[in-house]
Amino acid sequence: MNNTVLLRRVLLAPAALRSSLLPVSRPIFHPPPTRQFASVPSIAQHSFWVSLIPKPLRKGSSPATKKKKIKSKEWNPATFFIIIFLFIGSMSIQMIALRNEFSAFTRRADAKISLLKEIIERIKKGEEVDVEGLLGTGDPQREMEWEEAVLLEIEQEDAAWEESRKQENR
Repeated sequence: MNNTVLLRRVLLAPAALRSSLLPVSRPIFHPPPTRQFASVPSIAQHSFWVSLIPKPLRKGSSPATKKKKIKSKEWNPATFFIIIFLFIGSMSIQMIALRNEFSAFTRRADAKISLLKEIIERIKKGEEVDVEGLLGTGDPQREMEWEEAVLLEIEQEDAAWEESRKQENR
């Protein structure tokens, strides 16, 4: 059949019949054309980098943060007491630690002094005593213990004794 004859028949046919004579064609969906290079890539946009920073750490660019800056809160009356009690608690912990350290020091010093007294009494009795072995000479660690514990204690006692003698002479 000739195309012109077919076209004439379709045009002269009633409207209901015309739609049945035409082949069914579905409309093809074409998405709107996208601009590939007309805009800045997302990595180069400022909003991309701002979104990487957590909100509390961002500089105040939103009106909500500006309102927060303007409005300041009053001091809580309990803040002073909380700070004072923190200081008092800290100092009490320091005092307990100091007391424990001092009691351990005095125990070590008393043990060393009693050892010295025992050695002196043995020597007075005329017994053979290995003084260097008992006192730990030659062993750097034991010598440091003696220096810390005993010698410092003896120096403090001597200073106190001399101070008391000066006061008695006045």
